[in-house]
Amino acid sequence: MTMNSRILTFLFYVISITFSTVIISLETEAKSAGKKDNLLLIAHLGGVVDENIAENSIEGLEEAIARGYTHLEVDARITKDGHVICFHDENLKGETGVDKMISDLTLEEIKKIKLLRNGGEIPTFEEYAALCAGRIDLMVDIKGVDDRRLEEYSRGIEYALRKHGLLKNALILTNRMPIYNQEKVSDWFFGKAKVAWRDPLEIARLRIKAERDPGKYYYIFNHGEDFTREEVEGFHQMGLMVIVSINLKHYKTGDPLQLGLDDLKRVLEYGVDGVQIDSVYDPLILK
Repeated sequence: MTMNSRILTFLFYVISITFSTVIISLETEAKSAGKKDNLLLIAHLGGVVDENIAENSIEGLEEAIARGYTHLEVDARITKDGHVICFHDENLKGETGVDKMISDLTLEEIKKIKLLRNGGEIPTFEEYAALCAGRIDLMVDIKGVDDRRLEEYSRGIEYALRKHGLLKNALILTNRMPIYNQEKVSDWFFGKAKVAWRDPLEIARLRIKAERDPGKYYYIFNHGEDFTREEVEGFHQMGLMVIVSINLKHYKTGDPLQLGLDDLKRVLEYGVDGVQIDSVYDPLILK
């Protein structure tokens, strides 16, 4: 086992032990959190991720389905030769140990690189979507693309979603920022799938005046600490679905596990429509 592997194993062990202790004290409170029966439960980083299961992997996908998630949040990037693959970072090093950029490699080259945690291949977006068909829906995290690959990237994602019957219920996740053409990709999917708004309530109220039937085309998405009860109610009054992200990396100070659990309990009480979570939090919901 490499040093990196030993460190990852230790970290996940510590997190698991800490989580088990905390969850016992919160379990009673969680029962009164008012979770919606139709709550969207979205697995962050492509599925269940632990010391043995890599981000955006087939193994993580299958485990998320087995646990009862409704959606997978999958990261989409494009190779040098125009193939969309499922990977979070532009650099492959974190999950594979190979210090190379995805945009500098062909799909054939990437398929020779194995994931550190479970030794599997990096899936193409189409391969991943095929396994989801009829089983689970997708939230697609648009990581961005340069001008040369914009149409190829957008069309590749749409093709896979449409081919496998996933487009209608897909959630497209971007910041709608000009950087990396995220705004242009959002526009590509307008009217085909719901696209994220990441605006505070006041800005959304201004935007809604220029949008016809916004709930048909958009949903609200942001981090757990960004929402109050009044904001969730305000978005609902505008016909917008609210999805909240709770993951360990959001919390830069304090105990991220406890802070995330507190936010998760709170937003469930507010009646949000969905949560995108790291699988370490799912015992609070999946009982």
